[in-house]
Amino acid sequence: MPERNERIPNAANHRVSFRRYEPGDIPSCARLAEDAWPARPALATEEVGSSGMEGYMEYSRRVANWTDIAYTSDGIVGFLFGRIDSLPEKVPSRKSPFGEPSTIIRSFFARGRITPTLLGFLWSLMLTELKVKLNTPKSDASIEMFIVDSMYRGKGVGSELLDRFLRAARDAGSALVTVYTDDRMSNWGFYEKRGFRRVGTFYDNITSHYSGSDARGIIFALDLKEEKTIRDER
Repeated sequence: MPERNERIPNAANHRVSFRRYEPGDIPSCARLAEDAWPARPALATEEVGSSGMEGYMEYSRRVANWTDIAYTSDGIVGFLFGRIDSLPEKVPSRKSPFGEPSTIIRSFFARGRITPTLLGFLWSLMLTELKVKLNTPKSDASIEMFIVDSMYRGKGVGSELLDRFLRAARDAGSALVTVYTDDRMSNWGFYEKRGFRRVGTFYDNITSHYSGSDARGIIFALDLKEEKTIRDER
C-alpha cells in the first residue's frame, strides 16, 4: 500500500497525498458521496443522505481490501475502495448474502428512523443489488466505491486513484476488474476512456428512486491480460 507522503505526479499545486483508510474516515467519505449523489427532496428530508450514505460507505469499506484515500491539509478529497482477491497478506472480507441493505438498515435503526419512505428506498436498493449480481461477470478484482470531490475533478486525482488500484491488481495477478455505475449520477464515461467495456445494463431502481429520474445501471469490465498484451505489442 502507498506511503503517507506519496503525491500525484505533476500535480504539486494541488498538494494531494495518499494514505490507507483510517478509523473515523467514513463520515468524510459519506459527505463526498452526498455531494456527488444528491438525494431528491423527499428522501433528503428523511435523512437518507446521512444515514444511508454512511451505511453504504461502511459496507463498501468492509468488503474491500484496497482502501486508498486522497487527502489534503483540508481533509479527504477522494477515495477508492476495491477488492483484489489475490492481494498478498490481505484477504478481502466475504460479502454478506444480503449485501448493502443489511448495513444500511442498521445505520437507519441506529438513528431511530424507519419510515415508509425509507422502506421504499431499501426495497429499490435490494432490487438493484440483485440486478448487479446477475449482470456482473465473475472477476478477481472490483471497484467497490470510487468518489472524488467535485472541486478536485479534472485535476488527475481520480486517474491516479484508479491507476494505483489497477497497478496493485496487475501486480497481484488479477485478470478481470469489474465496476457497477449508472448513467444518471455517475461519470460512467470515465471508465470507457480508461478502456473498460460495458458488459451489462439494467433499469437501476435505486438510482431512479434516489434521484427522481429514470436511470440505467451499467456494469463495466477491464480485461487486464488483454490490456497487458496491447501494451507489450506497442
